[in-house]
Amino acid sequence: MPVKALALADPEIAAAIFKEHLDRLWNTGRPGRRGWLRHDLDPLHTLVALPATRSSGEIDAYYFRLGAEYYDAAPPTVALVEPDGLTHPPEKSKWFPALDPKPSWFGLHAEYPWPSGPRRQLVCFTLSAEFYMTDHSPKDSEVWTQGRHTVAATLYRLAEALSPKYYRGPGG
Repeated sequence: MPVKALALADPEIAAAIFKEHLDRLWNTGRPGRRGWLRHDLDPLHTLVALPATRSSGEIDAYYFRLGAEYYDAAPPTVALVEPDGLTHPPEKSKWFPALDPKPSWFGLHAEYPWPSGPRRQLVCFTLSAEFYMTDHSPKDSEVWTQGRHTVAATLYRLAEALSPKYYRGPGG
């Protein structure tokens, strides 16, 4: 069933499913071959380093903290962070990727006007929980669907945004 409104998941169940899905993905060997690194922060959060490849072939690493607060009825929460796993980088930072052209299906905002409060970061695509917390209207075919999508889809989409087709280098 596609996600309509977000409700916090039972933490123990969410943590177990999140870990199972991450372990299943890592056990395929694909993340290692792609240079992805994973560090579990706690049962509900993991930090994933994804390489971003410039058209010149240079590689930069970006860090995403994924959370299972709503998982898996909804996608994981997604935050672009500095290597410490907590700090949200400013747009003009070596930890904030410059994308050009910007993918039509992806937005990365250092500051976004949230309907529920002050401006803050938004990693904006249908495979992140925050997308559903903001004023977006996805097509039915784009909506997260429990049982069909997993955290793997979120990570593959992030990696696509960091591919040479879109990635130009660090923002600062």
